[in-house]
Amino acid sequence: MRRVNTFVPMESEFDKAIPKLAAGSSKRDAKELDQESSKRKKTGKSSELAKEPRDKEADELSQEELQQMMIIVLEQGMNVEALQTKDDLVMLCSLVKERFNSTEPTDDKEKEIWVELKRLFEPDTDDELWKLQKHIHDLTWKLYDSCGVHHVSTEKGIDIYMLVEKEYPLSRGTLTQMLVAKLLVEQDNEMSRELLRKIFMQVERPRR
Repeated sequence: MRRVNTFVPMESEFDKAIPKLAAGSSKRDAKELDQESSKRKKTGKSSELAKEPRDKEADELSQEELQQMMIIVLEQGMNVEALQTKDDLVMLCSLVKERFNSTEPTDDKEKEIWVELKRLFEPDTDDELWKLQKHIHDLTWKLYDSCGVHHVSTEKGIDIYMLVEKEYPLSRGTLTQMLVAKLLVEQDNEMSRELLRKIFMQVERPRR
């Protein structure tokens, strides 16, 4: 009678066990589905990246190659006496233009600054400086990133100041020498890397 009173039908035990098993299996299935979906997303992204056209210029020069084209120097060796920022340079140019709008510069210093500012803001292929590029040797190449100017100077006293964002009539020989000499910078930054890419692409373009 004890066994009869304590007897539990098998169906009821299965009824209790099935929901637990179903819950456990659903959790496992959900985890597996999440893993599979994440794998599919990753493979999908990688395939999309593979299909997308890569930037040729970025492939041409890696970060390490760009760093090899520059030399980081002490800050005190890169100071610009007159020009500290790009705004100073633009203001100086506007003042000099206003000063010599109606009169011609007479003093040597006045002529020098007027010519240099014209070269900076209005590059002209007929300028004598660009015609003398074949005589440019043994140069140093600096970047003043505060005012966005890079400066090429030679042992013979030839100085070329150029705005980073402008194109100048530099010969391929001068461009090649600039890369060989390496760019002197205060620090590795985006401006120096973009300048190196631009100069490198100008050197490489005639070969294609």
